[in-house]
Amino acid sequence: MKIENNNLLPLSAKPTEVTPPVEKKDDHNGVSSVRSGQDRVEMSENARLLAKARTALGNVDETDSQRLLMLKNQIASGDYTIQVSELARKLMATLFPK
Repeated sequence: MKIENNNLLPLSAKPTEVTPPVEKKDDHNGVSSVRSGQDRVEMSENARLLAKARTALGNVDETDSQRLLMLKNQIASGDYTIQVSELARKLMATLFPK
């Protein structure tokens, strides 16, 4: 397929403007260049919290899958009862350690 301009309508309604070429500036706003060998990495506060959480989860023992399955079954069947006094004791020990 060939597109020809038959001079009935110009291809552009307005002539293009000539813009001067942009000069390249070597301004890095105080950032060290890669060639200098002084690379830096900064972590955001969220990244630091995530790293701490991953570290903490790495130290957690594996879950007892049989006990977990038993608890799931008890909850599903409605047989699971919460021992309020034991829950309160553990919460107090966690919130107010000795």
